Amino acid sequence: MKKKKGLRFLTLGLIAFALVLSGCNSKEKEVGKAQEEYTKVQEEVVQNADDPMAKKVDFAELDSINPDVIGWIYIPNTSIDYPIMQSEDDEKYLTTTLRGETNETGSIYTEKYNARDFSDPVTIMYGHTVFSDDKSYDAMFSDLQKYKEESFMQENPYIYVYTPEKTIKYQIFSCVTFDDRYILGNYQFRDPEDFQNYVDELRNTPGAIVNRDLNITTDSKVLTLSTCVGIGADQRWLVNAIEVEEQPA
Repeated sequence: MKKKKGLRFLTLGLIAFALVLSGCNSKEKEVGKAQEEYTKVQEEVVQNADDPMAKKVDFAELDSINPDVIGWIYIPNTSIDYPIMQSEDDEKYLTTTLRGETNETGSIYTEKYNARDFSDPVTIMYGHTVFSDDKSYDAMFSDLQKYKEESFMQENPYIYVYTPEKTIKYQIFSCVTFDDRYILGNYQFRDPEDFQNYVDELRNTPGAIVNRDLNITTDSKVLTLSTCVGIGADQRWLVNAIEVEEQPA
């Protein structure tokens, strides 16, 4: 008897977990259902533009759907185009969609320890990567795996975050496989020395893909996107960027 293929959902939050799920058809439907929900929301609330800085998001409509929405993230030439959630329960959006449906695809989210307006020295954002034995999925943060190719980082260096008040452009400076420490609990980012130590680790860890042309100071604001590197791994894949432009929404 052939073993049924399964999807694996991986993330990093207060806890990290990996699920090897049997019954491929039902789980494919679960991923598909979540993606249909998010695609519909994109159509309802996003007004795209040639310049991503001019992209508009209807946060009033999003707030009516779920007041836990704090922003929207978009990365050109990836499938990452999602609302960003934050809840008092940091584990909620591991397995909950924007509309409150229980689904292991989950949502993109930050923890309550980070400011909702992205004003902290370092903001950590989490999302699942979905793995399958023989099929590629682009749900949630799955497309961050593309940044394991240096050429992709060079060609797609920008991340855009939209909030009700402002639009923020970030430029990627490091893509790195990192250990699974709880980052927000291991650094005091308002301490310039701790901040610099974190940036140095992101740049100097062996195997890191780095843009060293960017000037990062203790006044810089860093966005770290965190997902998994593989099944059962005790490491995380981090895509790290600094704020380079901000304008009112």
